[in-house]
Amino acid sequence: MFCSLDWEDQFPGCLLQCDASTGSDHCPLILGLKDFISCKKRIHFEAFWPSLDGFQEVVKDAWNTVQPSTCPLDTLALKLKATAKRLQSWSQKKFGHFKSQLLMAKEIVHHLDIAQESRPLQPNELWLRNNLKKHSLALSSLLRTISRLRSRMNWLKDGDANTRLFHHYAWYRKKKNFIPKLHVGDQVFTKHEDKAAVVLDFYDSLIGTEYDRGRTINLDTLGSPGFDLKTLDSPLSEEVWNTIKGMPPDKAPGPDGFTGRFYKSCWAVIKNDVMAALHFLWTGNFRNLKKLNSAYIALIPKKDQCRSSQGL
Repeated sequence: MFCSLDWEDQFPGCLLQCDASTGSDHCPLILGLKDFISCKKRIHFEAFWPSLDGFQEVVKDAWNTVQPSTCPLDTLALKLKATAKRLQSWSQKKFGHFKSQLLMAKEIVHHLDIAQESRPLQPNELWLRNNLKKHSLALSSLLRTISRLRSRMNWLKDGDANTRLFHHYAWYRKKKNFIPKLHVGDQVFTKHEDKAAVVLDFYDSLIGTEYDRGRTINLDTLGSPGFDLKTLDSPLSEEVWNTIKGMPPDKAPGPDGFTGRFYKSCWAVIKNDVMAALHFLWTGNFRNLKKLNSAYIALIPKKDQCRSSQGL
């Protein structure tokens, strides 16, 4: 199904979904004009933040404002929340609205160009125009970078970015970032609480419940070679930093919005609290884990008789 950008501007809440097909290679498409459910806003950690002056100070101040509690998991969750709020406020005060600044700079340059046609520009006017042109190029580059990260259109080069296309593509990704309904037998669940209960029941029945076995196996009689596994009980140390170094810089491992670039650039500030939370889990204490253990669920439909052309 095809639509223009102007049509999508008129129907911003539209959502295109595919319905199940029975005996055909094709499936019907369902277009809903008001099916988009707004989700909770989260922080977008910008890739250029760590390179700016004052970034480390803002993170350090926000991180230290939260007093440690008895549970390291609770402390880490509160510090991440406080840091996200402080970074958003800092970015808004330091930079403001990029698009508005870019439009104002272009407008002033345009008026100076018109004035140059009728009279020579003064030295201060020439200085202002040159600096505004440089400022416009910097703002345009930042907007392209932000749009590229929002849209995840990694197959496009930075110089080929169409700002309007990027924003529409990013908005489309956000609209698809939820599960509108779930079918269980003859019932259809659309409310968030009902869908959460269905998913929980499904995985609970899939994983099963622990029970005592009536029989045991003597592994020594099998003659299998033994291995020294004492290192598995060793406390976590350099494995955490090695994992963080291997994280993609511009992708967030969870819905909180903090990317790998944040953990790498701010590791000196957040290291002690992150390691305290991991050691807390290593001891088998999972209280308050729900404050950090959040993720997106993506349902992938599968069929027993599915052709290769229907792999997606």
